Amino acid sequence: MGNYEEKAGMKRPSIRVDRDGLWYFQGREIIRKDILSLFYDSLHLDEEGYYIEINGEREYLEVEDTVFLVQGAELVREEAFLIRLNDGTQEQLDLDTLRITKENVPYCLVKEGRFPARFLRLPFYQVAQHAQHDEDTDEYFLLLNGRKYPLQRAS
Repeated sequence: MGNYEEKAGMKRPSIRVDRDGLWYFQGREIIRKDILSLFYDSLHLDEEGYYIEINGEREYLEVEDTVFLVQGAELVREEAFLIRLNDGTQEQLDLDTLRITKENVPYCLVKEGRFPARFLRLPFYQVAQHAQHDEDTDEYFLLLNGRKYPLQRAS
């Protein structure tokens, strides 16, 4: 780790994650599942950005949007949404963290609220199809377990 490309006097991370969640090392796609699994397990996020830390060595990543993508969503027993992430894991969607940007891109927090994840189109539709509309406030919301979760737009 610690390999950097020098570009115009600036250090660039040698590991990059593109908008589609694909990982690259020095411009070549990382396809080995064991390496990707190690990177996901070693992933952190701080005020400077995403980094992986292995054996005390820290390597910051260049990330186009988010490392995590929501690839699937399923309503389970009318109680909660189970989401499938691009790292192969599943977890319950925390509806309190669901936000929609001004550009109409939905995000949520995953991994116990430590990382943002961007919804792909189909899984967001899988959630949004359960939305209801409040005529009085002209707002959309999800109703689960008697609790109303507004589909909020980020400001």
